[in-house]
Amino acid sequence: MAFRFRLQTSLRLAEQEVDIVRALLAQEISRLRDMTDKRDNQERIFKQALAGQTSACITEPHNLHLWQAYTGEQKEILKVLEVQIEEQKIRVEEKRQLLVEHRIKAEKYIRLKEKQAKHYKLEELRKEQSLIDEIAQNHKGSS
Repeated sequence: MAFRFRLQTSLRLAEQEVDIVRALLAQEISRLRDMTDKRDNQERIFKQALAGQTSACITEPHNLHLWQAYTGEQKEILKVLEVQIEEQKIRVEEKRQLLVEHRIKAEKYIRLKEKQAKHYKLEELRKEQSLIDEIAQNHKGSS
């Protein structure tokens, strides 16, 4: 019975670990989604800056250097966001792998628990059969 208790405890802990890692993965995915939205917004700003630079070439050549500097800044910000997104994708993948590992661990405990329950039922059936055989022999012996 002590083994059964330890197994239940281990299984419960493994399932809690799965839940914790699942929550961490959800946080990382949420961060990735936020970063992607931020990058998309920055990409729109960069395209607007390019359009402004193109327009300045035609209509306001004296302001072109300002538009070029602004476009360059927006491009750099976009590059930084791209790098951050790639790093975040790596973190998300690491959390996914960790979740898989913890699920495998929990599944091992579940299978072990099922195997233990099967073994217990088989042992109970053997005891019951032994008792039935004993009763049958006592009944034959007394007849």
